[in-house]
Amino acid sequence: MSENKVGPPIAQVLETEIDGDISLYDPSTEQVTILNGTAADVWLLCDGEHTTEEITSLLASSYRVEESKISNDVERTIELLRKSGLLKR
Repeated sequence: MSENKVGPPIAQVLETEIDGDISLYDPSTEQVTILNGTAADVWLLCDGEHTTEEITSLLASSYRVEESKISNDVERTIELLRKSGLLKR
């Protein structure tokens, strides 16, 4: 796995989707993180198979916006997920 790839999620994270939002629960820390629809889309692509740039490109294409308009938000979301300990890398 390349060190530029994002993720995958840590094994113990439990994920529940409700109306496009995703709730994540890490039983080892008892931490709950709730992701809105956009952050949930980022989370679903943090599978260890995509780089930050690829995630940005895929979402920009899906949302029909320029990559430059969402790149900072994607990077901040990934950083939040990493700092929360929810991603292996």
